[in-house]
Amino acid sequence: MEFLEDLNIKGMTCPPKGALPHKLIVYRLVDNMPITVKDIWSYRALYPVKVFRADECKARACSVFADCEEAKNLQKMPKFRKKKIVLINIEKKDGVLLNTPGRMGKSHHSWWIAKEFDVSSDNIKEAI
Repeated sequence: MEFLEDLNIKGMTCPPKGALPHKLIVYRLVDNMPITVKDIWSYRALYPVKVFRADECKARACSVFADCEEAKNLQKMPKFRKKKIVLINIEKKDGVLLNTPGRMGKSHHSWWIAKEFDVSSDNIKEAI
């Protein structure tokens, strides 16, 4: 599978071995509706020189939630208050996912997006 972002990271297997294609409904905070490709960029794509707490592979993934309530909780933070929540119906062809729970929530997933993923798809809807 080819990915939207460059995942060739020296000394790392990216995506990690546990990341698999899944059919899953997830939620994402975005700036635009309809969404643009920039709305699903990873933190690495958005901030190319920033140092992150997460490893480089996770920094190149798109953060999504399997639980809408966790996305709503994140939306309460000042940094995310103006963002919209979208529902994305991910199909197996859309990339690989790994549940990466942590301070953002138990349902947090890292999504390494397939190059062919279409942001104009009918699989993306405003959640609220």
